[in-house]
Amino acid sequence: MEKVTENIRTIETVLNLDTGQIIYANTFLELGDHIVFPYREKCQDAYKKKREPFLVCDTCGQMVQISGGKGIKGKIKYFKHLKDSNDCPIKTDTKLSREDILRGKFNGQQEGVLHIETKNLIYDFLCLNKETKGEISFAKPEMVNKSERNYLEWKKPDITSVFKEKKLVFEIQLATTFLDVLCERQHFYKENKTFIIWVFKKFEIEADKQRFTQKDIFYSNNRNAFILDQEAINLSNINNDLFLLCQYQKPTANVENIVYEWESKYINLSELTFDEASYKVYYFDVDKAENKVKLEIDKKISERKEAEKLLNEEREKIRLQEIEKRKETQRLIEIEQEELRLQEIEREKQHEKNKAGRQKAIDEEQQDYENKNALFFERLKQNYTNLSPLQIIFNSELNEIHTKIDELFRNGYNPTKGDLGFLKIEYQIELGNYKTSFRNSILYFLSLAIIHTKLKSNPDYLKHLPRIERVLIAVLSIKEKKVIGYSFKTLVEIPNHFYNPKGKIEFAHIILEAIKTYYGLDDFLRIEDKKGILKRKLEEYNIANPIKELSYNQIISSVFKDLKFENDIS
Repeated sequence: MEKVTENIRTIETVLNLDTGQIIYANTFLELGDHIVFPYREKCQDAYKKKREPFLVCDTCGQMVQISGGKGIKGKIKYFKHLKDSNDCPIKTDTKLSREDILRGKFNGQQEGVLHIETKNLIYDFLCLNKETKGEISFAKPEMVNKSERNYLEWKKPDITSVFKEKKLVFEIQLATTFLDVLCERQHFYKENKTFIIWVFKKFEIEADKQRFTQKDIFYSNNRNAFILDQEAINLSNINNDLFLLCQYQKPTANVENIVYEWESKYINLSELTFDEASYKVYYFDVDKAENKVKLEIDKKISERKEAEKLLNEEREKIRLQEIEKRKETQRLIEIEQEELRLQEIEREKQHEKNKAGRQKAIDEEQQDYENKNALFFERLKQNYTNLSPLQIIFNSELNEIHTKIDELFRNGYNPTKGDLGFLKIEYQIELGNYKTSFRNSILYFLSLAIIHTKLKSNPDYLKHLPRIERVLIAVLSIKEKKVIGYSFKTLVEIPNHFYNPKGKIEFAHIILEAIKTYYGLDDFLRIEDKKGILKRKLEEYNIANPIKELSYNQIISSVFKDLKFENDIS
């Protein structure tokens, strides 16, 4: 007998990756079957890999499907995760913490087509400003911004730029995000003297239609919202500069109350105010205007109170009653504030508990890493004495090795002959012992160190290494015919990743050249591409002929001498 469930819609919102829009379950699933079931078919096609992912959970970013069950009032449609999917914070049996929810909301969600399109448009318009007006002196998408106080703390906004010697980042906001994440990001940028502009593709001015994320950003930014709509795009193209629609609330006095009227204007960056006290960016200073209106209202109130002195005893009695009423209201407010204080204490306790849980997970990951690489650590202890600065790094914690290698060479470290011998010998040993691929292997970290030694003589190459590092590791995997430094199980998943339009397709030609050079394309397709997925992607790639990233070819050739490219850019 089918189980009757009061509420089986545990997934309240999903993200449409085709449009970047949020879909609300309680609204969408109540529409007619002629609307819902075509979406169900697209979800099934995505599950069967007949198309790209379509609808994903708004929290964990995994694909969902539309299913049905028996509710109290009859059949009910609902979103659900795929069978055997990974854990998600909103599953009833989840083991994830609140921190995992935050991470799923902001970092785990798949970047939709609309998000990528909006980011690329803003970046292009900033580049036009740089070329024509020179107000923008620097612009780069997806650049890591490290904290000036704590080098382990960093953020990666959609776009990082410099406008009139002011550091300015852009964050595109299309989906929902916890207030914790927004506040933490804004605090980070303020602490590092960086201005931030949150950009919407669409912004609802009707309060009941606004998502909480829109409200959070709007009210924290002096009630200025910036939107890149079609008209803004047109103006940007015409003026060779970034134009945004700014929607803000203009306060006015209505008797003794403040009312807010929505105003809008298309503006460029030169028309904005960059508040160096708060590191907020806005066009209209709502707070300043609001204070002015408040002063006007306060003056009217003062005049009214002066007139009330002339009222009769009955009016005085009413006034005293109102005072008592306000006291009662204040008393209730104080009670509520005390309850909130106690709730905050409880939240702090829960936070400490979650923190301990996260540390346990880190410790378990470290222990697993040490167990899998036990033979290496034994050799390091027995075969190498008086460890060099480079060799010492390999005794570091798992989550520190990558950063320490990069910092060592960025600071001008010159590896000794012993270092080079150590890397060569241990690389060959680990390569020979490497049977099962896993992301954080000693072989991976040895490979990173070797790459750094090959680029150490060119500081500019080291500077650009973070951008091209994953490509270099992919080429190495193909060369050695083993998955190194990736979580993939099979070698063919690496080129499949790069030939995905939503992946790093601008580097796909490099992966193809590596296959031809180190494996042979026909042999690779015959041996590795059993399902023919890569072959189809190659055909689609040749038809689409996307833009190729050629500016890093010399770096790649410096690491892999036998890998040559046509049309190298110096």
